[in-house]
Amino acid sequence: MLHARARRCGFTLIELLVVIAIISVLIGLLLPAVQKVREAANRAKCQNNLKQIGLACHLYENGRGHFPPTRYRGETQTWAWFILPQLEQDNLYRKWPEDGNSIGIGQLLDPGFLNTPVPLYFCPSRRVPGQNTAKGFVQPPGCAFPNSVGGAVADYAAAIGTTGDDGADRMGNDQGLVVPPTGALVALRGVRVAEFTDGTSCTLLVGEKHIPKGFSGSYPWDCNTYDGHNSVCSTRTAGPGFPIATADTDSRLIFGGPHIGICQFAFVDGSVRSVRSGIDEFTLGLLSHRSDGLPVPADY
Repeated sequence: MLHARARRCGFTLIELLVVIAIISVLIGLLLPAVQKVREAANRAKCQNNLKQIGLACHLYENGRGHFPPTRYRGETQTWAWFILPQLEQDNLYRKWPEDGNSIGIGQLLDPGFLNTPVPLYFCPSRRVPGQNTAKGFVQPPGCAFPNSVGGAVADYAAAIGTTGDDGADRMGNDQGLVVPPTGALVALRGVRVAEFTDGTSCTLLVGEKHIPKGFSGSYPWDCNTYDGHNSVCSTRTAGPGFPIATADTDSRLIFGGPHIGICQFAFVDGSVRSVRSGIDEFTLGLLSHRSDGLPVPADY
């Protein structure tokens, strides 16, 4: 009796290549979808961060009668430090109370606490572990201290209006300036709700700050967000000459986030909305100015 030859089971080389090709195509189709879902989750987390920051500013205003100032004169705290108690960061806040001591004086004590990052200040689409602090840098001649103090960075900045000036060097008398600070947050005194004559729903409060590619942790784009002497670390201007960044190579000190086509902002009324990166600079200026008396178009 003849026995049939046993047939060998397995893939031929051609079949194996076909299977590999099919798997590669499937991965290529699924990867963009996974990335899209991840970015949507990151954007939602970023929105929540801004919501919490906006709420903290309102709690600060409820307690003091005005929104937090961007900073005081000298190397003192910034708005990002002032609202720490409202962000449940009391332990960190108590390490540097608002008693007038500057960062420079703090160097005689223990400035290490300035490196403490606050998770709500970071957008997950931009930061990875290890990018939460920045080193100090050499300051211009004439400063009281030759070097700045490094510390924790942040992905959000206060909106100081259209002029590029928060009024810190005006001794608090910004009402007498030809062009006073126009933003939701100003230096020294803080802004009261009654001063938002354009409406709180039409005025930017805090937004995503632009950081050029390759300059994370680098002055002046990304530095110690608690450093009140160098306001560029924690504030941004918006309006004519200060658009929202549309390219990661833009070196200007402007707003702009890592989310494609938009920049997210907390408005003074507490809402969080996305603004198109390509928004007209004049319209952006209307949103940035708290009291210009002009209507804001609805299609920003």
